[in-house]
Amino acid sequence: MFSYHKSVFYITFFTLFNLVIADPTDGCELSENETFITSTGDVLYNVPTDIGGFQFNIDGANFLSASGGEAQNAGFVVQGGGATVLGFSFTGSTIALDCGLLTSLSLDGTPAGLSGLVFSDTLGNPLEVSYYVAPEAGCTDETACNYNPAAGADD
Repeated sequence: MFSYHKSVFYITFFTLFNLVIADPTDGCELSENETFITSTGDVLYNVPTDIGGFQFNIDGANFLSASGGEAQNAGFVVQGGGATVLGFSFTGSTIALDCGLLTSLSLDGTPAGLSGLVFSDTLGNPLEVSYYVAPEAGCTDETACNYNPAAGADD
């Protein structure tokens, strides 16, 4: 039979464990110059430079449509074909907000990630943007039961 203290410990441990390795739910949780796609097709971003355009491939799914997010707020056209998505403005507007929801995609599958990332600034210069990689589970305390020397390391 579990004691009250053990139950509290297990609940706390599993809650913290899930928070530590959980996927981001808001673009502002990402490191600078990172993107992430949720399992529902929301494309999150944290790019501290005004975005003039973007293009990427959806891994594991195909594009059906896009709506919402800062791309729509900036008047961007977001179109795609197959797994490729392209976003830009005919009027030269930019996405000025540094982080949040870039756009919400309707897809014909569950996305596994984004690849072939191409982001540009207001002058068309490339921006170095990468895809979020979750830190490896475990901890860096060699005496802990879940020791993993690569825990928290960014690839």
